[in-house]
Amino acid sequence: MSTLTNLIATLDKERALLLNAIKKVPDEALTLKGIVGAWSIKNVLAHLADQERLVAQVLPQRLATGITPEIVSIINADADAWNAKQIEASEHLTFYEQLNQLEQARQALVQVLHDLGEESLNRQHPWPEWEETVAEYIFQVVVEHEREHRETMLAALERGL
Repeated sequence: MSTLTNLIATLDKERALLLNAIKKVPDEALTLKGIVGAWSIKNVLAHLADQERLVAQVLPQRLATGITPEIVSIINADADAWNAKQIEASEHLTFYEQLNQLEQARQALVQVLHDLGEESLNRQHPWPEWEETVAEYIFQVVVEHEREHRETMLAALERGL
C-alpha cells in the first residue's frame, strides 16, 4: 500500500472512531459547554476543523520554502488564545453545520495530500523543525491530535453529562 493510501485510511479510521463516539450523545448535549474542559463537543469539532484547515493551507508553502509560515508562528506564540478565537468564530454554527465544516476541512486536507503525492509525503526532514517524513507530520498533527481529543471527550462522557 502506498503512503498516501495508508495515511488516508488512518485518517478515515480515526474520524470514524470520533463520529462513532459522538453519535450516541443526545443532541442537546452536543453543544453543552463544559463537557471537554470549557468546551462543548461542537467546540472540539470546530477546533479539529481549524487544525485541518490550517495544515491544508500551510503545508504546500512550508514544503516549498522550508520556512515556518507567519500564521504558524502567530499560533505558536499563544495557542490557547488562537484556539479561543477560532472557537468563538464558530459559535454561531449549529452542531450539524459544524460537523459539515469538519468534513469540508477533511476533504481539503485530503486534496492537498493527493496534490502533494508520494514523493512529498515520504520526504524526510522537510523543514528544520521536523526530522521525520511529511506523512509522519500529518499523522502527528492531525491523527494523533484528533485521537487525543476523542479520548478526552470519551472520558468526559463516561463520567456522565
